Amino acid sequence: MKYSFSFKEINYGSIEIESDHEPDNGDVIDAIMNGGAYYDNTEYEDISRTGDKALNMGANDKGEKEAVQDYVILRSIAFENNQGFALACDLDAPDPFVTWQFTEDESGKRDYYWGHYAINKERATMDYEHRISVFMRDYGISEKDAYKYYSTQRPVDIATYPETDNGPVHFVNFDKREAVESGRMLAWGYLIYDAPLTDKQISDYELRAAPDNPDMKKRIHEQTQTVGIWEDENRVPDNKRYTWHKPSIQGFALREPAVTPEQLEQRYAYAFRELTAAAERRNAPKPIAEQLAEAAKLVERNESVKSDKKQNRDER
Repeated sequence: MKYSFSFKEINYGSIEIESDHEPDNGDVIDAIMNGGAYYDNTEYEDISRTGDKALNMGANDKGEKEAVQDYVILRSIAFENNQGFALACDLDAPDPFVTWQFTEDESGKRDYYWGHYAINKERATMDYEHRISVFMRDYGISEKDAYKYYSTQRPVDIATYPETDNGPVHFVNFDKREAVESGRMLAWGYLIYDAPLTDKQISDYELRAAPDNPDMKKRIHEQTQTVGIWEDENRVPDNKRYTWHKPSIQGFALREPAVTPEQLEQRYAYAFRELTAAAERRNAPKPIAEQLAEAAKLVERNESVKSDKKQNRDER
């Protein structure tokens, strides 16, 4: 069955795609981000009807979307100096896409300014990525809460990395393959994205995620707590532990840089299996034969106690 994607006048025309399912949220997002809405036999007259659904891609972890002057933030990147750039969309505006620079205060509130407006996503995306590259070149400053991926097998070039709606925002090639992340790995360069790549994308292009990526920080923290509990329960010697007790967080911290995320991942997989199996053993009912044997022993003990009491009474 065919489903059509109808595009606004700014994109001049329409396309059709083959699909074996009803258009889902991902289909809507693809269409909206190219300036249109999907339809099945009936075209939407008001393109904004699908806007709220599609623009959930700009939502935070709680599903809340940040909007500025009715423009919904789709992508953003912040730097260590608390400045950054954002790409936003308002499908009802004459120029539906805009890129802004912003300044972030201590509470995380952002002040947006210097808007560059565009009639389609492609122009806005090019402007967004250009502004970021120029800013980084001029100020030589690092990203904050961005996603860095190292190219470990080859220099970054065409077809050596995944192209997504979230980047890469920019990339850097080294003069030669260099040690990075305190010598944890060798890389030819790195790429920066607004959002995390999937495990498949990372594997397909032989990339390595930087340990400081927001999603990696969370993952490493959770794995460290599990490994720490397992090491405690198994009384692992200090010189063989991957974790240590950190009172300030009331939990465990990773022994960095001695222990790499890859080593932690391996021990976590083993520790998780062991802890899960132990919990299942504790909660699992005992075999019937074992239960009957224990019951027989209990009856025998009770009979013995009764016999002793009777004997004591007879002696008195």
